[in-house]
Amino acid sequence: MQGSKNLRLEEEEKDYTEADLTKGIFLLAWPAVVTMMLQMVVGMADVAMAGRLGPEALAAVGLGRQIMFLSFALAGGLATGTTALVAQYYGRGEREKAFAFTRQSLMAGSGIALLTSVIGVLFAKQFLSLMGAAPEVVELGTGYLRMVFAGIVMVFNLFLINAAFRGAGDTKTPMFILGLINAVNVGVNYLFMFGVGPFPEMGVPGAAVGTVTSRTLGTVIGWGLFLSGRFRIKLSLRDSFRPRWEEIKEIFSVGSPAAVERLVGSLAQMAFIVIVTHLGTMAVAATQVALRAESFSFMPGFGMAIAATTLVGQNIGARKPKRAERAGYRATGVAIGFMGLMGILFFFFPRGFVGLFTSNERVIEMAVPCLRIIAISEPALALNMVLAGGMRGASDTRFPMYVNSAASWLLRLPLAYLLAYPLGFGLVGAWAAMTVDMLVRAVFMVARFKGGKWKSKANLQEVQSEVST
Repeated sequence: MQGSKNLRLEEEEKDYTEADLTKGIFLLAWPAVVTMMLQMVVGMADVAMAGRLGPEALAAVGLGRQIMFLSFALAGGLATGTTALVAQYYGRGEREKAFAFTRQSLMAGSGIALLTSVIGVLFAKQFLSLMGAAPEVVELGTGYLRMVFAGIVMVFNLFLINAAFRGAGDTKTPMFILGLINAVNVGVNYLFMFGVGPFPEMGVPGAAVGTVTSRTLGTVIGWGLFLSGRFRIKLSLRDSFRPRWEEIKEIFSVGSPAAVERLVGSLAQMAFIVIVTHLGTMAVAATQVALRAESFSFMPGFGMAIAATTLVGQNIGARKPKRAERAGYRATGVAIGFMGLMGILFFFFPRGFVGLFTSNERVIEMAVPCLRIIAISEPALALNMVLAGGMRGASDTRFPMYVNSAASWLLRLPLAYLLAYPLGFGLVGAWAAMTVDMLVRAVFMVARFKGGKWKSKANLQEVQSEVST
């Protein structure tokens, strides 16, 4: 019986380099889609609960989350390097090497997180002030940010735990972990934001208690699963956790462009929010609501991007670049279908989506045209997300960094300012700039993926015995 279980496990692990690609895409994507949905629910809950406290609280949580995402860029970059390298070595059958990269990623990530924590706690108030927030918003958001930064080591660890699982082709385990901790997150937020029963009423900072508590729980669970030896990533306390600089260097070589991309993108998003901030607190609240509503479309795109990263990475590792290319195209086609449908719904029924996050009529009126404008870019966003995900799986992380960084700073921000202020289109103009940005990025991503240069980034050659599917 045990032998048959082991055989089934080995067959499962070969599926992504040998079996039907479409089946592999959906096997990898649906747990990632559910994971994104769970994350979105937490974001919705944060915004909805903050909205009950007033527009200032809503703006404070929204701005605080933007600053959080800036720090998460570092974790996201490491996660990209981890997923890509674990996927490639898993595809090559070098499992111990994949486990070694996981250990080194966790150690390096924890060190970076400690430094980030100190900086964040010390300068939380200054970060909010730099974004041009009103004094009452700064006051509300400072406690929230300090609390999140105090627990950011656990947030980083959870990023990297999930990245390693996904690189090994296991997207279900991150889904289950995040499903549990997100339920904890929402519950703890409610208790501490509104002071239910014996719990203190903390208002906006109470949202941070849920984030830190839930991520700590998720990290403990993730490490427990690694150490159990029952999952695709197997670690042991007897393993060496000393820094191995060659492996850390390789993780950073692949992950640092993704980290820079996320960091630059997060800074650009913050700069975009600063542009919006000068239009007033209501404009900031409307932007946060519209962004949350748009996040419904991210679910299929995120899932397909994860599938593309894993499939491309494992097939590149197995020396099957043609199959890797087919995987990228198929995942992209599915994402375009789903996200294009969401764009249609956003365009014709925007009020229903934004109304989920606020009952303030003025905020709704401002958010509705923003969602209609961004609906046009949904197919382009699908192309950008999934093709970039596929290239990252092959260790081609520099090109997405160049395109996304340049588009953010050289196109989106100048155009947003021009449309919002000199041309007088206000918030609608700023959002129109985002749509133009997404369309331009998609053109470059398609050209790069079609050109095929990304296939050589992992320094692996296609073997003659590649099987077509």
